[in-house]
Amino acid sequence: MIVHVASFLESLGGSIDKEYYLRPIPGRPGYAAYCHKPEYSKKKQKEMAEREAVKKLSRVSAEASAILRDPERRAEWQAKYSAALREASKHQRMPDAKGKPYVPGRLCDYVRRELHKEES
Repeated sequence: MIVHVASFLESLGGSIDKEYYLRPIPGRPGYAAYCHKPEYSKKKQKEMAEREAVKKLSRVSAEASAILRDPERRAEWQAKYSAALREASKHQRMPDAKGKPYVPGRLCDYVRRELHKEES
């Protein structure tokens, strides 16, 4: 069900109660989908955590976190990020099919994306 979200609910975030949450609808600010929370058994949760994609995301996130905590490595990645932003501003590109910009808007997203590309 699509609902118009009141301003006070936007600040609350996704969870409404124990069974339902609000999922923002891309491209329609102020509107959200009223969704039922999925229920997974402990066995199913462990199976899902053992998938290769989940492990890869965990490795990439841990490495990105380590990079952002280390001042020397962070400075190196900040320079790469600034160069990528300058290059992107010279050559305007439309967002990809998923609506993602060519260069992410935050350093942490840029680091995670580049590490993911290296690992693939």
